[in-house]
Amino acid sequence: MQAPTDVDLRSMSVRQLLGLYSRILSELIRRGVVRSRNAPAGDLAEYVVAKAYRGELAPQSEKSWDVRAADGALLQVKCRVIEPGSRRTHVYSPFRSWSFDACVFVILNSVTYDIEHAVEVPVDQVRAAARASSWVAGHRIAVSQICAGLDNAVEVTGRLQEAYGAMDRLGRGQPA
Repeated sequence: MQAPTDVDLRSMSVRQLLGLYSRILSELIRRGVVRSRNAPAGDLAEYVVAKAYRGELAPQSEKSWDVRAADGALLQVKCRVIEPGSRRTHVYSPFRSWSFDACVFVILNSVTYDIEHAVEVPVDQVRAAARASSWVAGHRIAVSQICAGLDNAVEVTGRLQEAYGAMDRLGRGQPA
């Protein structure tokens, strides 16, 4: 059932959908939620982690970390958007540097973009769990490894969900 304020996406052409997507990305950029026109999941996760840790986003050219937390910790952020009930093997983007203190792994629901799961893992544990991949010239870790639990992992789902929810409470049109 479609709410009165919903856009009828099925009636739109591909070009219209892409135009709407572009306008949505433009508004998210204007609000400071995402920083690029790439798929917004990674930027969104970085933004939410920065808010949750009362930190600041790394400069866009920084390759080793994504967020400097209020306590000075350098955080790498890895995010995957996963369809509910999916049984596929999902792998986070590769690590090509270990110059960070911890990684915050985030799983977003593909339908709602809600934060389903998030954990913070110290860099030494990430490095121990990751597998080298010559194909991507880096080290990779699977979502299943994170969900199964790693030593010294800290559950931060609620913390990120609270920061994410605060974005909506700020109100429309206001930068976060």
